[in-house]
Amino acid sequence: MKRIGITAGALFVAYGIIRLIDGANGDRGPGLAWTSGHLLFLVGMLLFGVVLLLARATVARRRTLATVAAVVGLVGVAAFVRVILIDMIVGFRAADHAAMSVVRDNYDRWPGDLGIYPALQVLGPILFLAGLLTLAVLLTLERRLTAWAPLLLILGFVLISANLDLMPLGGALLGLAFVSAVRPATTVDAVRASGPGNQ
Repeated sequence: MKRIGITAGALFVAYGIIRLIDGANGDRGPGLAWTSGHLLFLVGMLLFGVVLLLARATVARRRTLATVAAVVGLVGVAAFVRVILIDMIVGFRAADHAAMSVVRDNYDRWPGDLGIYPALQVLGPILFLAGLLTLAVLLTLERRLTAWAPLLLILGFVLISANLDLMPLGGALLGLAFVSAVRPATTVDAVRASGPGNQ
């Protein structure tokens, strides 16, 4: 979980930097920067999906709450992935920046007319943060993460939500939140097992 979380945050940083470069001329997309940036963003989101699953598997207590949090977070990931894929499709199909909004209108209901996408687009980030933050708090209570990990997650999301131009900084904070992650049955359990009462 530690390496995957750090890698996911690093990919967000890379996406944010490419996004800033892409917008240097006033317009973003279509083109190589648009596509490559969104590809990095996509992989980063998928890795955060893996983090949710690994975090859920790591939680030793409150398993039901951990499962609910993982499911909620994964719904948020799915909402993010849908938006990213549409952006990539639009980038491929649009001839220039002016045509992107026209092409995007054709994919508002993709991949099916379920009528829930506008709500998911708004709720997706909230669900993702709620799930990931809940798992981080549970892991902090079990001393698998340090107390500042949930705070870094909140701060990272606040920065990204406030302004996408802050994505590099926000992504860095998201990745740093997992630097302190401890694997199950390793450091923490070893210290407890070697305590005076167990010798």
